[in-house]
Amino acid sequence: MRITFILPVFSRLPSGGFRVVYEHANRLAKRGHQVTVVHEQWYEGWHKPLRHVYEIARDRWHSRRPGALSEWLRWMPIDCGVRMTMVPKLEPDRLPDADVVIATYWTTARLLSRLAERHGRPVHLVQGYEIWGVEDPTQVDDVLRSDVPKIVVSNHLADLLRGLGVPRARLSVVQNGLDHSTYRLPTHDRPRGTSVSILVGTGPQKGSSAAVAALEQVREQHPELVVNAFGPEKRPSRLPGWIRYTRARNGPEQASQAYRASAIHLCSSVHEGWGFPVAEAMACGTAVVSTRNGGVEDFCVHEQNSLLVDVGDSRAMAEALTRLIRDPGLRDRLVEAGIRTASSMDWNASTDSFLAALEAAT
Repeated sequence: MRITFILPVFSRLPSGGFRVVYEHANRLAKRGHQVTVVHEQWYEGWHKPLRHVYEIARDRWHSRRPGALSEWLRWMPIDCGVRMTMVPKLEPDRLPDADVVIATYWTTARLLSRLAERHGRPVHLVQGYEIWGVEDPTQVDDVLRSDVPKIVVSNHLADLLRGLGVPRARLSVVQNGLDHSTYRLPTHDRPRGTSVSILVGTGPQKGSSAAVAALEQVREQHPELVVNAFGPEKRPSRLPGWIRYTRARNGPEQASQAYRASAIHLCSSVHEGWGFPVAEAMACGTAVVSTRNGGVEDFCVHEQNSLLVDVGDSRAMAEALTRLIRDPGLRDRLVEAGIRTASSMDWNASTDSFLAALEAAT
């Protein structure tokens, strides 16, 4: 099968959504399918003229050298069978002939209605309710309601789309897998003490302000608290100095410097389509406290393999963290259940389901 993925940009920083696309692309290529991933060139904008010209020049250089995009994607290996391309603008005449073409973001999905038969059957991979920073969210809803077949990564998203009026027959749920060679228990696990890992984001969707407020409350009662924060960008300026921060550029850094170094992982997200950090932390033997943010509820069960709290409730986050600090028996029980939960997440099985959904669409 000839398969085209359309990505809105080439992400030089780790991204869960991009990782899903590349994981499927790698595995489909290994199975003998002809896979192309098309990226639109990034334009910084003339408000930063030097940066704008630099980005254009760099993208043109990498897009013209064979294999250069795969080499430049330093946070994840790309199979040599995957053709990585970059175009100045996503337009129908810049896409290859294929049997199926997969939009991976709501803006790229708008292109599907303009494609010709030669591009292949259109499919929309939905990994989140992508309304952050969108002035008019009804634009996103209109795209999601289109008659294009949808592959969603969680039952939560399937329910959300059905609530928008998308027929059940138009939806396929393909849950994500996990890289167990990277996200795994340590060979020799040492006592992790009073420590918490957390992904810190600059956007409001990660709920970082509420998380910091919760951690400050915990620190008042447990001054020995160590926080191992991480993220793909430079240290956020508003992060308190007492919180450790690692600019984790790939999975192994996240696993070793955050998850396996911490007793508890806190997820404070407002909304998640799936929730990779929670699954990754579970696989690394870290107890989980998470908000009820949608995606994680596909595999997180309160009091069984995690503690769940309401979105934005910093007091509830602090109480859950304190409870696990003071009750090592509960923490151990959640860790064991979390390991079992994560062990069932398999990328090969996910790609099996993904391929079946594509074949049904064609």
